[in-house]
Amino acid sequence: MRWENGIPDAHSPSYMLLMALCAVSAQTTALDAVFESALLDGPPVPDCDRYFSEAVSKIPERFVQAQDLDYLRSFGLLAVYSLRRGNHGDLHRYLGLYHASVAQNGFHDESRWPDDISMSEVDDRRRLFWCVYRLEIHSACVLGHVVRLPEAQVSVLYPRITPAMDPETHIWTAGWDYITDLFRLLEYAIFCLHGCKTRKPLLAVLSDRPSPTTLLDSLTRLKASKSRILLGLGDADNDFQSNRCKYMAVQITCTEALVSIMALLYCQAPAHEVMELAERFLEEVTRAPLIIFKVASSQIVHQLLGVGHMLSNASRFDNGRHRSEAKRLIAFLGDLVRNLEHDIPSAAKAGERLLKLAEATL
Repeated sequence: MRWENGIPDAHSPSYMLLMALCAVSAQTTALDAVFESALLDGPPVPDCDRYFSEAVSKIPERFVQAQDLDYLRSFGLLAVYSLRRGNHGDLHRYLGLYHASVAQNGFHDESRWPDDISMSEVDDRRRLFWCVYRLEIHSACVLGHVVRLPEAQVSVLYPRITPAMDPETHIWTAGWDYITDLFRLLEYAIFCLHGCKTRKPLLAVLSDRPSPTTLLDSLTRLKASKSRILLGLGDADNDFQSNRCKYMAVQITCTEALVSIMALLYCQAPAHEVMELAERFLEEVTRAPLIIFKVASSQIVHQLLGVGHMLSNASRFDNGRHRSEAKRLIAFLGDLVRNLEHDIPSAAKAGERLLKLAEATL
């Protein structure tokens, strides 16, 4: 196990990574957001900001060309920490450092990786790349910023699924792959709804948005190709009832709903279809135990807030005939999110925003 023999040199990338990892871990522990309560036993954990400040203090002013992968890992963790804290300036700073390093070292293209690395390290690199990609798409969807590295420019595969994996790890990896596919589709949904509207005609033909039916067809095909082992993952009679698998099931539900509603809005589908989809989504997500929400933290709060805003947009369709239904669902979302305010720091503000949005949906 890494670092079991002691703390690395304070000037090494490994030390910076350790401090970034401790910052996120302490942040998680402070919210009791762990599946195994035994992990919370023992002496008090130092304040997460101390670890964060220590990690930040080790960021070098300049980077050499052959950059250590631990820097990329650290920037990803510091970005996660910043997003959870609601510090969007720091989020962009560390995502910016990450993407600068990706560009400098060709991390987005496997053919430019070293030839002498093991398959285990290849899988680690793949997992790191797509984890930060998902963070980037999530924050672009929530905050409305540009996507710095579109998936069309990426030549990185997913980590391997191997026969040596135990069944639960196999399920987790298959679910992780499926959610990553959803995020890649979400990127196109964002582009369709918020892409440049002032592009010159000469250039517009080179980057036409997919048609509404193309986007929906892609989503339908993706859902149809979902691995069998993921079907019914959240059901009470499923063989896999660990919190880890329940968490994966909720992640899939939330991401599917987000992409589906965005696709329906792009298609200008009838408002009642959006309302019905949101109703089914809320029925599923409210069955999840509290620990799932705590572990998902601000990500699930952001997704629920996003669903509320999309319902508000859909309420204007069909001459506003479904506004009362949209208002009811948005208010329900507001109450659901506000009830998480003692467990997720960002929930109080998000819940108030949803309730105000419900009041404005007249």
